[in-house]
Parts: sequence; structure tokens; C-alpha cells
Amino acid sequence: MTNKIAVLNKEQVTKILEYLRIPSSASKDFIFEIYELAMDAISQFSELASFERLFNVNSVEVIEYCVGEYVYSIAVRTPEQIQEFIANENIKASMASIVADKYISLQKLEHKERQIANAYFPPVSSLSVYINFTLNILQKYEKNDPASTLITDLLTKSLTIAKCALSLLVDGFETEAFSSWRTLHECECTLILLEHYGEPVINRYLRHMKFGIAFKDVMTDKNKQTDIFNSMKEEMKEYDLKSKDIKKYIEYGWLYAIPEVKATPTFKLNFRDGLEKIARLDAYNSRYEMSSEIIHSTPMLIYSNRDYFYFITLLSLYESFFRLERIFVSLFSKRVSPEQMKRYEAMRNVYYSQLVNIHKRESAKFKEFQEKSNKKEN
Repeated sequence: MTNKIAVLNKEQVTKILEYLRIPSSASKDFIFEIYELAMDAISQFSELASFERLFNVNSVEVIEYCVGEYVYSIAVRTPEQIQEFIANENIKASMASIVADKYISLQKLEHKERQIANAYFPPVSSLSVYINFTLNILQKYEKNDPASTLITDLLTKSLTIAKCALSLLVDGFETEAFSSWRTLHECECTLILLEHYGEPVINRYLRHMKFGIAFKDVMTDKNKQTDIFNSMKEEMKEYDLKSKDIKKYIEYGWLYAIPEVKATPTFKLNFRDGLEKIARLDAYNSRYEMSSEIIHSTPMLIYSNRDYFYFITLLSLYESFFRLERIFVSLFSKRVSPEQMKRYEAMRNVYYSQLVNIHKRESAKFKEFQEKSNKKEN
């Protein structure tokens, strides 16, 4: 085996496997053999290709590929079949080749889009650290009980989507990140109204969740399902809605519990003229419509200006986060001691102001970018 690539010994590999917490029944000897064979294949490739980047091979990553292939392969086998499997030399050679191919292709030759920003760039890292901090706090709260944790669950999901969108942005997938912001925007509109109006609207929202379950015909108690469905149809009659409106009523009918809806003559059971407008975020309608076009295979998706979508996605994420953070503070302040709240506010004074300044600076850069683009077009 070539000396150009450092290969771990059996004791070192065993320690890594213990750290990775692989199943106790897993054959460490088999995995070590696969690792050695895979490293040999990687070494041979690097010599043939004179590919210097391969000389710095991450053994832990290679081992993780070995573990993944092994665990997945034996999952559907009986103990007797597993013994036959690990004794088969052809299987060892084949699996090692697969591991080497995956490591080289996905770790060293991975296709990457041109990055406009990276994870260490302050507009990305500053927002990432604040989202991460907030998610870590929310993780300590009870969850997944809609009757009592709806706000927490929806806030957690919204921040998770924001984190996902930032990752896509860093990886060079601007239009995909913008599409994720679309989902985030839908979540924040719902969250704003639930948090603002409280229990009456939350209860109505939960009721419509039950309507949705009944409509999908997945309830085990069919009599109860029928009762819920009939109850929904009776409610729809109060609003002069027909059978064709069922899906719209399930998704947006809970908005009727909000007093302002009756005073809004243009209200409709949809996102644009319903949820978004009542949440008073209709200023984002054009962005939302643009993100909707991107979801479908339109020329805008295929021939998009990447820099434009980088800026509009980043700014949209910041603005959504500012609104989500206000809801978080409202939720957090009700559940912690004054001393804990004081510590949070001290942290907030440092990092939140940084986010505000970054948003202002990136907004100016976006405006400058648009002006330059317009001049080129003219």
C-alpha cells in the first residue's frame, strides 16, 4: 500500500467505530477489512490520476461510508445470512470499491455550484448563530402536542426552515432557497395570527386540523370521522360555501375566527387575499408570487439571475426572522425568570443589533445591484 495516504491501524479504527456508536452486533473486523481495501483503492486512484487533493484523505469519512454500506446491507439478512455475507471475499471487494467510489465522487469530486457567499460570511453566519441559539432554547420546551404546544411547534418548524434555506443559499442553490422562504412565509403568517389572537383562533385552527384529517380518510374511528366531516359541511353552509370549497375551507376557514375578517370585503379563502392580507404581510405578495413561479419549471427557474435571488432570499430570511424573533421573545418571557430574561436581553442587544445593521447594509447592496442591472438592460 502506498505511503502517500495515511492508513489507520485496527486499534484506531475500532476506537472510531466505538465513537460512532455502531450496533454492538456489527462485525468490526469486517468493517476494518472494507476500510483497508477502500483506502488501497483510493490510494491507487490518486496515483493514477496524479490527483494531489486526494492525498489528504479523511479516514473517519471513509469509515462512515464503510459503516453505512455494511449496516444497510445486513439489515434485511438473518444471522446465518450475515455470517455468509461477511465471509464472502467478493462482497468485501465489491463493497470496498463502492466505498472508494462514493468517497472520491462525493467528498473530492463533488459537483458544486458557484458560491456567492459561504458559511463564514457575516450575513450568513450571524443569522445562523442566532437561529441556532433560538432553536436550542426551543428544544427544551414540550412539543408535538398541538392542543398545548402549537405555537412552539410552528415557531420551531419556521426557524428550521430558515436554517435550511440558509444552507441552500450557502451551497449555491439560490432559487431553491427562495422556494423554501415561500414555505417559511406561509408559516410566519399563520404564526403571527395565532400568537396575536390567542386561544379562540388557536382552537379554531386545531379544529380545522381535525377537518383535514377527516377529509383525508385516515381516522380509525370512521363514525367519528363522519361526524367531524358532517360538522364541517354544516359550518360551510354558514359562509355560503359549496362542496368545491372544501379544501379551501379546511386550509383557510379558521381565519373566520378573526374579527377583522368580517370587516374585510376583499377577503377570500386563499393565501394572497386571505392569510397574508389578514397577517398584514401583503407587502410581500410580489415576492411570494415570484417564489411560486420558481416552484414550477418556468424560464425564471432555469435562467434566473443567481445574484438577484441571493439578495432577495437573504433579505427575506432576515425580515422573516425579525418577526419570528419577536414572537419568540413573547413566548420566552412568559416561561423564564426575570434573571434569565435579563441575560437574554443582554445577548440580544449585541447580536440583534448586528443583524439589523447587516440587513441595512445588504439592502443597500441589493439596491445598488438592481440599479446596475437596470443600466445594463437599457
